[in-house]
Amino acid sequence: DDKGAAAPAAPAAADKPDTENFAPFTSPKVEALFQKIIWLDMIEVHLLAELINEKLGVTISDAERERMASGGGGGGGSKGGDDEAVEEVKEEKTAFDLKLTGFEPKSKIKVIKEVRAMTSLGLKEAKELVEGAPTTVKKNIKMEEAEELKAKLVALGATVEIV
Repeated sequence: DDKGAAAPAAPAAADKPDTENFAPFTSPKVEALFQKIIWLDMIEVHLLAELINEKLGVTISDAERERMASGGGGGGGSKGGDDEAVEEVKEEKTAFDLKLTGFEPKSKIKVIKEVRAMTSLGLKEAKELVEGAPTTVKKNIKMEEAEELKAKLVALGATVEIV
């Protein structure tokens, strides 16, 4: 019994990996394709998934990627709504801008220091950015990062929008 072997590095004694735990396929084409895919390493599987998504025009938001990576299945809705879910993902905004709209005069130096740390700008550039409010501090960032940075700036006395 070779039950202890998790995944063979190359086809050895058996011609195909253990697929007994998978549901049987009804299509011979799908089964043949699956038998080829099962031998790909994780990087190749990832590249294949990206290629399929690109060719089919499917976009996956960063939030969806994180949910999938953490193993969360998301909503427990019906399986019939797959087309609707794809449409929602396409319309969902995935990149946000962090916009500094103002700041308390007494906290100007703290805000400049924080903006400098967030953006890797020099002191002069960060000062000009803050004094030029309303202005965009960071562009095309994830919502989680935008909320985190907004919280830091608000705690220092700045007013910030996520757009």
